[in-house]
Amino acid sequence: MSYKVYQLKIDRSVYDYVNEVGHSKAAEVYPEYKISMDVRFEGSEKWESWMFNHFGLVCEIDAQDLEDVFHIGNMGPEEKIVRHDRMHSVSVGDIIEDENGVFHMVDSVGFSQVEVA
Repeated sequence: MSYKVYQLKIDRSVYDYVNEVGHSKAAEVYPEYKISMDVRFEGSEKWESWMFNHFGLVCEIDAQDLEDVFHIGNMGPEEKIVRHDRMHSVSVGDIIEDENGVFHMVDSVGFSQVEVA
């Protein structure tokens, strides 16, 4: 089965701003940075559907299930990954879309179904 992986897109200039003013102030100015702070630490508990507007499709992974997507997105094999953009390993806060169009967030433990806008 083919799964789509979406990751939060944050421009390098945002990280430069974080280095200048700190995490909290940067989160007040850049919603994508606030999202990063929320979902990367607390996963789906902080999720709101509008946040998906700051995510982009990074790859498609041929896998058996969500756990397999996580494994392949971290360990390979590379031939099961079709890359569409720069990506980091699949981790907490990433969104996986299954073949039925259902979206799941990677949580600290497991996955949670989420709604997207």
